[in-house]
Amino acid sequence: MPQPIPPLSYDIKNFQALMLEYEGLLTFANVESWDQRANIEVKKLVDLIEESNKRKDGALQKLEQVNKERAEKNIVNRLFSGKSQENYLTQLIQQHDNYRTSLEHLASQLQEAIDYTPNSLTEQKSLVKELKLQRKEIQVKKREIAATLKAIRTGARTKSANAGISKSIFSVYTYDPKLAAAQRRGIRFQREAALHPHEDEKAAIERQLMQIDRDIYWAEKFK
Repeated sequence: MPQPIPPLSYDIKNFQALMLEYEGLLTFANVESWDQRANIEVKKLVDLIEESNKRKDGALQKLEQVNKERAEKNIVNRLFSGKSQENYLTQLIQQHDNYRTSLEHLASQLQEAIDYTPNSLTEQKSLVKELKLQRKEIQVKKREIAATLKAIRTGARTKSANAGISKSIFSVYTYDPKLAAAQRRGIRFQREAALHPHEDEKAAIERQLMQIDRDIYWAEKFK
């Protein structure tokens, strides 16, 4: 009979207290003290993740052994042996996967807070300089995308203006309204298909710029 799933837990109150305190940080001295405790908490989370991975590896090895033993049994014994142990081990493996994902999310949040919070004037100047350089690079990319979008729209307008117009071998131009309507519909479809990935990229870049502006504001506020 499978044993109960071994407990492995993290007291999230420590994380919550640190993040609450983080929002109120104002001075380099406050940050330095907070950094020390936050780094200890990150180490605790990393240790728990490693322990969870070890336990998961053990469960995977055990499951492999159980499946091997089942395969070696004759068909009658396999039919009547049940799968409670396999189910238990599968549940345990999934539990460790979920647990690790949750802890990695918490550790990532804390580490990001540490990385973007300077604890000295020197660190502040370096971080702000780095962020402003990133902003310039992203703004260049944004202008490139804007130019691409403009070119796509301009090209589509030119094609639409010439829709339905054909030239005979005698250089006589004719206009077919039904053909023009069909061509314009095709041009619109092609335009939207071409615009879509660039518009998504533009929206992502705008979100990046907003986040960098917030990061700069945050980094510059410390005294």
